[in-house]
Amino acid sequence: MISTPRIRMKAKPARNLSRDDFSVETISFQAPASGDVLVAARFFSLDPYLTGFMRGWQGPDPRWGEGIVVGRFVAEVIESRDPRFATGDWVQGEGGWQETEVIRGDKLQKIEAIPGVPFSVYLSVLGSSGLTAWAGVNGVLKLQAGETFTVSSAAGMVGGIAGQIAKKIGARVVGIAGGAEKCGHVVNSLGFDACVDHHSHDLQADLAAAAGSPIAAHFENVGAKTLDPVLANIADRGRIALCGLIAHYQDMNPIALKEFRRLLISGITLRGFRLPDFAADLPQASAELKAMVISGDISLIETISHGIASAPDAYLNMLEGKGVGKHLLKLG
Repeated sequence: MISTPRIRMKAKPARNLSRDDFSVETISFQAPASGDVLVAARFFSLDPYLTGFMRGWQGPDPRWGEGIVVGRFVAEVIESRDPRFATGDWVQGEGGWQETEVIRGDKLQKIEAIPGVPFSVYLSVLGSSGLTAWAGVNGVLKLQAGETFTVSSAAGMVGGIAGQIAKKIGARVVGIAGGAEKCGHVVNSLGFDACVDHHSHDLQADLAAAAGSPIAAHFENVGAKTLDPVLANIADRGRIALCGLIAHYQDMNPIALKEFRRLLISGITLRGFRLPDFAADLPQASAELKAMVISGDISLIETISHGIASAPDAYLNMLEGKGVGKHLLKLG
């Protein structure tokens, strides 16, 4: 038998998630059988979309029904009973938030090292975060050089990548982030043209000044607080890619928009999208993102927490907007 610590929900949260909603338990499981792979997780992706699964104990993996947290990981193969994998290989997949796990080989994908780049890149730029950013900018917005592009949660992983893709296309890129420090990071580290603080007492006016012209395309990650000022500043026939609503994931309250009428008056297109909608484009997206990583045209910014016991605090810090870039849990 193999033992490992694992993160589990204690109960379905009545309100916002808190540290007390999580527990660390030790479990035991059998060694790998034919077709199985024993992996040691090295990085777990701390993703906002998991919040709904944590609150409702429902998700694509049946273990959510038992309150077991399941997320995307990069791992190292410790023992393989599948001929496609060997000890020492690196893989990506989904599994419980635990140090080691036996997983069927057909649920894993082998990943290759990129010189000078950590394997965690497969959970950020070369993972669903980067692919989502690419799909929003290219697939939904069809951004063109010379257009004014804005993005909320610009210091986060998806927003940061979306802005860097937009810069490479040749757009004027304006980020929206929380605080002067994050805005400085967005401009100085990610190369945006400007950034406005969403804590501003007049975000609408600040956004208008930073954009310099009506917004042609917007990438939304947050919700009403940032979307409303964008609607007030958007161009006629402007386009909006609705990627996330992180400000609203912890409740089911109505989302109010004062500027909702602009969708009709200005002929605005607002499209919510999901990564599987662009499955046919993902090989092209992966190739372009990998080329940007190798060339240095995209920055790999990470906020890393260490050890399985730190997972609850790390996840809550991510939801509260602490740190920049990709939030990761590092093990081993």
